[in-house]
Amino acid sequence: MAKRTLPTSLKQITYRDFDIQFRRHPSTGKLLIKKDDEAVKQALKTLILTNFYEKPFFPRFGGNLRARLFDNFNSITAELFKSQIETAIRNFEPRVALAKNGVIVQQQPDRNTLIVTIRFKNVVTLNDLTLDVNLNRIR
Repeated sequence: MAKRTLPTSLKQITYRDFDIQFRRHPSTGKLLIKKDDEAVKQALKTLILTNFYEKPFFPRFGGNLRARLFDNFNSITAELFKSQIETAIRNFEPRVALAKNGVIVQQQPDRNTLIVTIRFKNVVTLNDLTLDVNLNRIR
């Protein structure tokens, strides 16, 4: 029996997603597409910024970070943020492998800001990536 091989275009897995800001290409007018590492970063950011019960039929989807932004900033809340992010990534993002100490939460209580840095590896491309997310309290 002859062994069939896949075309080279099917051997590589690529991730594609619409740009979440729905920007258009300047010359063609089509929606911009994010590919591979940028698509994974966008999905990861969307995941951690989603609160519980925001996604229909998936009540525990998300990092639930914005719901806790008005808690008092201290080392306990920083650890809580960190564990919520790690749990959300572990449960809902199979394309990401967190690095050791991959989630770093820095608090700036004077500026009402929380800076989250996530270091991870894309499991398909094996690229080491970093995502920075700033969360601000406005009230």
